[in-house]
Amino acid sequence: MPRRSRRSTTRNSRLVFPGERTASRTVLRPPLEDSMSRTTALRRTRTVVVASLVAAAAFSLTACGGGESGNDAKGSSSSAAEKGATGGGSGEDADARAGSASGGSASKSRCDSGQLEAAWANFEGGPDMEYEGRQTARVVLTNTGSSDCTMTGFPGVQLQTAGGDAWDLRRNNDKPKTVRLDAGGKVGFDLTFLASTRDDDQKFAPDRVVITPPNEEKNISLEWPYGGALLDQSGATRPGTFVGPVNTVE
Repeated sequence: MPRRSRRSTTRNSRLVFPGERTASRTVLRPPLEDSMSRTTALRRTRTVVVASLVAAAAFSLTACGGGESGNDAKGSSSSAAEKGATGGGSGEDADARAGSASGGSASKSRCDSGQLEAAWANFEGGPDMEYEGRQTARVVLTNTGSSDCTMTGFPGVQLQTAGGDAWDLRRNNDKPKTVRLDAGGKVGFDLTFLASTRDDDQKFAPDRVVITPPNEEKNISLEWPYGGALLDQSGATRPGTFVGPVNTVE
């Protein structure tokens, strides 16, 4: 049998370059240089991001450290305040100094009503109830106890009429001082008043004076020895009749 000639099915192989169109497909590949540039750019981006994160972390740590320093500073201030509060406990010493200035160191025992006796200092001379101006009557408190005591402030003073009317006297603006009473010692306070000298005055005729020593509740009662009547200013905001704080007897 005659031989059939065979056609060679082998094709010559050849290189196909990017972008070159062949019979079956087009090969598209990015240039080598572009690929390298993109890789380099990506690496740079990652480097920048990492550096930013490191910087942010460092700033955060610094801020936290500053907050702790602030807390330490506040803690120091609190300690200073506590020391100041501790130092403030010297109030008793300040009272003692005030007592010393008035004749000796102040005792911690307060004078109570049960050991005090009240009397008028100027009973014989007395104020003139016909005088139109302000006058002063002085009350003396004597320590009848066997030990010393201290007193500070204003006494409560209430004037009472025979008919039962009452007038609680206002205080003046003098600053009280701590005074010390030895056994048998005396302190005094002033009662300033305006006498009623006109027929058309509104009058208040005191019969008794009820005294409450400073920081006490029990009363000491005295008769009003001067007769006459006072100008009734019991409803006034700035009356001419008032009481002063206790002080040393000169």
